[in-house]
Amino acid sequence: MIYALKHIFIGFIQGLTEFLPISSSGHIVLFGSLFELDNLLLLSVVAHVGTLFAVIYCYRARLKELFCQFGRDVKNAFKHSRQPLSANTKLYLNLIWATIPTVIIFLLFNHFFEQSFSTKTLIWGFLISAILLVVADFKKESNKPVNFKSAGCMGLAQGLALLPGISRSGSTLVCGLLVGVNKKDALDFSFLMSIPIILASAVYEGVKLFSANITVNWLGIFIVLITSFIFGILSIKIMIKLVNKNRLFIFSIYLIILSLIILFFF
Repeated sequence: MIYALKHIFIGFIQGLTEFLPISSSGHIVLFGSLFELDNLLLLSVVAHVGTLFAVIYCYRARLKELFCQFGRDVKNAFKHSRQPLSANTKLYLNLIWATIPTVIIFLLFNHFFEQSFSTKTLIWGFLISAILLVVADFKKESNKPVNFKSAGCMGLAQGLALLPGISRSGSTLVCGLLVGVNKKDALDFSFLMSIPIILASAVYEGVKLFSANITVNWLGIFIVLITSFIFGILSIKIMIKLVNKNRLFIFSIYLIILSLIILFFF
């Protein structure tokens, strides 16, 4: 029973913190030492896959529309049609563009990021995230959609969020708002741009783990996968509601308190 509860807790932590602006990687680092489980890194990868399924589930209609329209636009292009690109195809291309700077930052600084995972850096990461959330709440809303420039800026913010304690969802959302994107589009784009990054991260870490011929506990993997999926859906819905009500400062307070706890007790 205790064994199952530990796996549920891992899925809960990853699922709830992946899309809330409080840094899932920071919480995994912080609470990882409490689990005493074999292959914690593997379970973390599985939890990421669960959150990937969560965002795909929540945006399934939008993704279907996105890919279908992109396919029609490509087909028209081969027919030498001069029809302008649809909004969905522009969004698809912007998602690809936003992924590029994140991947470049990862490839160039991955070793540095891996070496920087410590409680000391967590404090600074959490505090930076707290400041960003306050900015998001008080930033005057614009009405611009995501474009080539804002997508690239949000991709850079996503790359910098590889540092422990800096929230991916928080940094990309704030970056979008600062460059003039309206709140709804910035939040939706932040969720959608997480799909290729979570997928690439899971594949990258999964290949490394399975090449090491580790022993796999399939029951534990199933528990973590389902739990992270359920709480990932919940965190997306909570995030959407709080952003619309300008209540992100709640997470700022939480991150500041958490930073103080780490400072004095870890």
